[in-house]
Amino acid sequence: MDSTSKIWLGLGVVCASGAMVSCTTTQDGGIGAGMDHSAMAMTASEGGEGGESASSADSVSSDAVYLGQLKFIRGHLLVGVELYQEGDADASETHMKHPESEIYAALLPALEVRNAPEFADELSALAVAVESRQSVSAVTEAYDDLMSAISRAEGAVAPVTPRLLGDVIVDLVSTAAAEYDIAAGEDLSLENGHEYQDSFGFMRVAYDVLAQLEAMGTDSGITSSIRERMDTIMPAWSGLQPPARLPVQPSVIYGAASRIELTVSGL
Repeated sequence: MDSTSKIWLGLGVVCASGAMVSCTTTQDGGIGAGMDHSAMAMTASEGGEGGESASSADSVSSDAVYLGQLKFIRGHLLVGVELYQEGDADASETHMKHPESEIYAALLPALEVRNAPEFADELSALAVAVESRQSVSAVTEAYDDLMSAISRAEGAVAPVTPRLLGDVIVDLVSTAAAEYDIAAGEDLSLENGHEYQDSFGFMRVAYDVLAQLEAMGTDSGITSSIRERMDTIMPAWSGLQPPARLPVQPSVIYGAASRIELTVSGL
């Protein structure tokens, strides 16, 4: 899906629009918000960088965008391999195609400028393993090989600072909010299971980046605040397979992403 329909522009856009999100608990136990989620949907055409499928130029010039693109690939592939392991090969295959056909192609110039190793062969090997319905063990092995290759590409960035990782977390959570918004109908009925799964994968990778940030000995007040915000919205995802009705208003996730962005600005 085109990135212009997906990217949340963060706290600055919320403030500019005068929007204030007030979270409440609904009668059915879900989390509500003081404004309709459609009012929170923003587009990348209004500005900003990062987000899924960022431009090649942004990935070349910004380490945060570059690492973010690699993390988005991880998010897609994480849900893809787990769906395969659960026996949902058809859904798994759809998550393998997007990183190869869109994100990776745009990322090539950024890999080259950083002298980072390419991983097209590993990406293709995993896609072929899934498409040809190879054994779970063969698919898992191909996935592990690809994760190692992505780690080597990530290693081309130095130094890795707390602010850099914080910006990547903001990118992941903000885009997860936009994906979840696409998944949710006006009445929170499920409209797009694929985007729900994407958002789930991006949130899980965001937690991995947060653990890396914590391991650096970053200000515990800041990292605790980020974790608290993320923990608050994780009930939006019950697992890989989406429910018929989503439990959380997208505006709540947008609001958490904005607050995380504000917290990260202190790094």
